[in-house]
Amino acid sequence: MIGLETLDAGLVAAMIGAGLIAGALNTLAGGGTLVLVPALMLTGMTATVANGTSRVAVLAQCAASVIGFARRGRLPTVAARTVVPPVLAGAALGAVLATRMPDRVYEPMLLVTLTVMALAMLVSPARFRPPPDSAPRPATTPAAVLALFVAGIYGGVLQAGAGLVFLAILAGGLRYDLVAANALKALVMLIYIAGTVAVFASADHVVWGPALVLAVGAAIGAWLASQLAMSPRGLEITNKLVVVVAVGLAITVALR
Repeated sequence: MIGLETLDAGLVAAMIGAGLIAGALNTLAGGGTLVLVPALMLTGMTATVANGTSRVAVLAQCAASVIGFARRGRLPTVAARTVVPPVLAGAALGAVLATRMPDRVYEPMLLVTLTVMALAMLVSPARFRPPPDSAPRPATTPAAVLALFVAGIYGGVLQAGAGLVFLAILAGGLRYDLVAANALKALVMLIYIAGTVAVFASADHVVWGPALVLAVGAAIGAWLASQLAMSPRGLEITNKLVVVVAVGLAITVALR
């Protein structure tokens, strides 16, 4: 397996930069794992091992985001009590499935899923913006619980683009404003990603050297992005970034 000592200075710098970008993207919108997984595959990892290893950087990014939102009093911890359980159950199932999935199945599934996701976001980017002056909806209805459970499965299996899936549910479906939705998304992902890291590590799908390098960049990018999200222009920037990430997803799929 690849250790930290086998990475030269240039590759370490590139991976920290990839983590920085991914952490910022995941905090403001989503899709950062699409930067992390290719960066890890450049070190010679298979797609499935890169998938597991990238979770460490996502975990660090989520922790930094949660701290950033909490210090400004913008973390909706009460709402998390109903949102987290179905997501955690789905993510546990998804992570177990992912550790048993061969690369010949994982890679085509990733490409097909990203194609569908990119097209859906480009067709209707408004799903990430709740109607003006709308009150948040409860996450305890059968439809909401099912959506969160399925999103958890997706995050457990693939993770790539999961932030955008949660943003669509929390902002577009449950109608939290984008700051609250991003903060809640970070908290939910922090909890379930911790569980999936444990699952992937137990299956020897985490390479800790590169994972920790990416985690440093991701944590810094996420903390900076959490401050930006709460700035006066944070809502406008997040709206635009969601569309940009969707276009990026489409281009990534097309180039494959």
